Amino acid sequence: MLPSDSDERHADKPLPYAPDQTDYADAQDRQNFDEFTEEHGQVVAKRERFYRTKRFWIRCAIINVILLAIFIPLLILVILPKMVQSIVNGSTMSMTQLNMTDATELGMKVSIAGGIANAGIFPATIDFPEPIVVSWEGKQLGSMNMASVKASGGKATITDATSFSIIDKDAFSNFAKQMVQAVGRTIKGIKLTKDLKMLGMNGFGKVTIDSFTMPGDAPNNAGAQVSLVTSMNNPSPIGMVLGTIVLDLFYQNTYLGQVAADNAVLVGGSPSPLKLQGVLFRQTNQTDLDNVSVLMSNFLAGNVTVTTAKGVSVKPDGVNAVSWLSNGLLALTLNVPLQSPTPLNVIRDISIMDMGMIFNPAAPFAPTASSKTVNAGFKLPFNITVGMQNVSNTMSIVYKGKVLGDIDSAVWSAAKSDIKTGIIVFGLPASPLIIKDDAKDEFQQFVADLTVNPEQTFGVTGLANAISTTPMGTVKLTGIPFNSNVTMKGLNFNAINAAVSNVVVAGGTADHITMNQQVALPNPSALSVTGGSVLLTVYDKPTNQYLGELSIPNLNVVPGANPTATQFLFHPDNATLRDQFLSQYLVGATFPLKVVGTKGSTALPELQTAMSLVTLGSSVSGLNPAPRLVTSGTAVSTLSTLLGNRQSKTTVNMINPLATDLFINGMVAQVSWKGTFFGTITATYEQTVPANKGATTPELILQHPMGVEFGVFLTTQFVPAYPLIALGGAMVPFDLDTMISVRVGGPNGYAANIHYVQQQEILTKMTLF
Repeated sequence: MLPSDSDERHADKPLPYAPDQTDYADAQDRQNFDEFTEEHGQVVAKRERFYRTKRFWIRCAIINVILLAIFIPLLILVILPKMVQSIVNGSTMSMTQLNMTDATELGMKVSIAGGIANAGIFPATIDFPEPIVVSWEGKQLGSMNMASVKASGGKATITDATSFSIIDKDAFSNFAKQMVQAVGRTIKGIKLTKDLKMLGMNGFGKVTIDSFTMPGDAPNNAGAQVSLVTSMNNPSPIGMVLGTIVLDLFYQNTYLGQVAADNAVLVGGSPSPLKLQGVLFRQTNQTDLDNVSVLMSNFLAGNVTVTTAKGVSVKPDGVNAVSWLSNGLLALTLNVPLQSPTPLNVIRDISIMDMGMIFNPAAPFAPTASSKTVNAGFKLPFNITVGMQNVSNTMSIVYKGKVLGDIDSAVWSAAKSDIKTGIIVFGLPASPLIIKDDAKDEFQQFVADLTVNPEQTFGVTGLANAISTTPMGTVKLTGIPFNSNVTMKGLNFNAINAAVSNVVVAGGTADHITMNQQVALPNPSALSVTGGSVLLTVYDKPTNQYLGELSIPNLNVVPGANPTATQFLFHPDNATLRDQFLSQYLVGATFPLKVVGTKGSTALPELQTAMSLVTLGSSVSGLNPAPRLVTSGTAVSTLSTLLGNRQSKTTVNMINPLATDLFINGMVAQVSWKGTFFGTITATYEQTVPANKGATTPELILQHPMGVEFGVFLTTQFVPAYPLIALGGAMVPFDLDTMISVRVGGPNGYAANIHYVQQQEILTKMTLF
């Protein structure tokens, strides 16, 4: 049979065959080769991968067995201890708290809290099979046993309570020699040497005073009892139950006293309250007294005074001192800033019982202020016996929120104090009140309000000084601040009636009549004001017409009635009012007045606003008892004059009740007898009637009425009533209504007219021959 075309096409290919077991293995090996590829024009197979061969893994197993046989002993016996030692060397230890209790000369109980860091990645248990020895500067100080510590994740927490046995009594520092357990095996012989850095107490850093009191006097006049609570800041983790601690107190080398605290506990890492009680000693040396003065003054003023406290002893059981603790305390000097934890308002509720202000034109806005009695409440933060002997102060006057001026009292004044009632009484010596440049207007208003208001409130603030007796000795307290409102009664001038008395017409000029009088300026307040010359304007109250000025040569208003010598310069604009006032004055009438001030009333700028607000009620009374100006007279008539021109020659005896000359220019008088018109005197003449004396007028003509009626009156009524007229004369009473033209003060005096009416008082000698 001939081959077909398909057979020829596959003639070059190998014929298929059935594989045996060996061929199968070879086939598996061939799977380890990559497919054929061409290289340099020939078809080749890729290189076999070594790690896929059995021979490789057999060799690795044999090598691992050999290495483990060698390395495991080496790891356990050589490498692991060194690795652990390296971990120990690289680790750090810290102490967060170390509390000590039951201290004795031989040791104490301690409780420890701390930690280990950088302790490696392996969990471990750290054992301390031997006592930990604490050293400092190459000296072994003591030892203690510690419990195991478990470390995980490179960290461990130390918490233990144990006993510490003292070898040396100076300090506590390093740990050494310990055994570490790690990687499931106990590794012995690992050495631990660490520098354990702990914060020191740093002298207790910032010590604060939570309270400071003096509860009473010490027995036997030894000084003052003292009690204070301090907060001692302890940055160290070391805490300790100290028991009884005794400290000496000093300030500026002055030994102040000794204090002790029972059941004292020092807390590590936090402030530790310490309640100290003791005695501040009585001082006798002046330098020491001065230091105590500064100390107490600063405390009362709220200022800081740095005192020192030095250790004396520590008695953990309250009885027996432990030398190593006491020695440590003896080396300690505490800086204690003594300051009240809260502001003290020592001086309060000031009452100025009287206040004087003297204004001086030579020193404007610098009046002199003074007070005889100032009461002040005081409250000391102490319960000791204190007596104020002398006081001085600097004081500022505050009005409506503004400081007006300052009073600097450099003079010490005597003082009395009552510690039970908390009252001190002292005086304010005469001292200048310096008004501030920007407060002059406000000061003027302040004085004005005190002048016209019934009461006024203002503030006083400043610093007080006091020489005081205390259980520690006589001290000078300085710079004690005070701030208080003061309410004083004002002068209330506009509500008073300034009564006028003892009015004397003392003189006159062409411009005015001068009247001297006493004017009462009642002052219900405790304020005294001295203000020099004052000129007020006077008005007639019913008509509000101008009368003149009231001159006060020296204004000095003190508490009380204040009868004040004044001058009334009388010169009204209205002539009718002028004559009416002067005429009624002579007969004892009373005149209501209104007295008004202006800014021009005083040359003192401090008082100008006050004067401009003053409106006083007043009244002036005339001569009392009212004198008779005409005492007697004469009239000579004949039958021919009575029947003819009906004229009688007349003279009048007059007196001048004024304290100044009265110059008369003439008069017009109406004469009547028992209601019947008797005649008129019209005369122009010049005559001076001396002050408080009498004079007889020149001969005047009394013109009788004309007509039959007057003749009938004479013959039927008048002459029959006085038959002695025809026999030589008789004393006959007449009524007189006269207007006298005068100049008060003499020929060059103040011109006025006096209207004078006198009834049934003029006894005139009449005769017909």
